[in-house]
Amino acid sequence: MPTPQKLLFDETEIATPTAFKIEKEKVMSDNAGLSSRCSFVGDVKGIITTIHIEWQQLTPTEVATINSFVLDPSNLFFPVTYLNEEFEEVTQDFRADGPTYEQWGWDVHRQLCRVLALDIYNYQGVGDV
Repeated sequence: MPTPQKLLFDETEIATPTAFKIEKEKVMSDNAGLSSRCSFVGDVKGIITTIHIEWQQLTPTEVATINSFVLDPSNLFFPVTYLNEEFEEVTQDFRADGPTYEQWGWDVHRQLCRVLALDIYNYQGVGDV
């Protein structure tokens, strides 16, 4: 299967990001920590994948496309297809809290979103990893 050179939200191609960072973190059980003998106790319950995405100079239409997925109150999760840290094509359901924007201001010749930043999150339990 050829690897995509694009970012997809569901089947919709999203503008090419200027920054794309993947972070993975273990989620530990509530009893995780060091015992009195300084040995580690606890269990890994899952993995949280956080993807930090940033775009620059988006058109209003591109911003609206991204917002239609991340700010849709009827759908908490949406499928995202991307290249993972091993450069394999991956499709997983992610959620987003919401984007942050930096505008150019009121210049009529620069009707672009200067920077749009977004964090999306995926959780997989131990049996799913």
